[in-house]
Amino acid sequence: MSRRDDSKIETRELILVAAQSMFWEKGADRCTIRDIAVEAGVSPATIIVHFKNKTALLEASLHEDIEKAFSKAQATMPVEDGLHAVLVHMVSSMFSFYDRNRELYRILIRDTFYEPDHENPTMMKMLEEKLQLIAIMIEQEKSKGTVRNDAESSLAASSFFFLYIGVLGDLLRDPELSVTAATGRFSVILDQHLTGILTLGAGS
Repeated sequence: MSRRDDSKIETRELILVAAQSMFWEKGADRCTIRDIAVEAGVSPATIIVHFKNKTALLEASLHEDIEKAFSKAQATMPVEDGLHAVLVHMVSSMFSFYDRNRELYRILIRDTFYEPDHENPTMMKMLEEKLQLIAIMIEQEKSKGTVRNDAESSLAASSFFFLYIGVLGDLLRDPELSVTAATGRFSVILDQHLTGILTLGAGS
């Protein structure tokens, strides 16, 4: 790696550290590229060289902490207690993480979730990895006989994610909703999702 490459990496890291500090201090909506440039000691144009806009910078500056929180949750999963317990544990852990700064993470999700994949590649890659992990869990549950063999694992993983993102949206929007209450809400919805709502033979 050349000295020039080293300098680019150092500048990028300097910008990321400054951005995360400013986002937490001022809030993402109230923080500008110019604010971050002043904090990092670089020009606004330098930031745009590394990150095409503020949303890309927000995504890059926060995703590492999200990954760490997920890894911590994964390391403590109650795998012997079944799929429901594992998913509730992971969701509860992530809710607790996002609770540290609901406004900041609400803006991150607002500005990235509905955009095309190429607009937020870091978040999309992270999501794909997590969906793949859940799909693997479902396959493992199939081998134990706790999940039907004809269940499509990737589709089931996606459906669990949308249950999660729905309750997460409630948590981030409603300051009166506690992490415990949000987790309980997700648990009830997940239980109904896993068991189904149709009576035997209905809808066929």
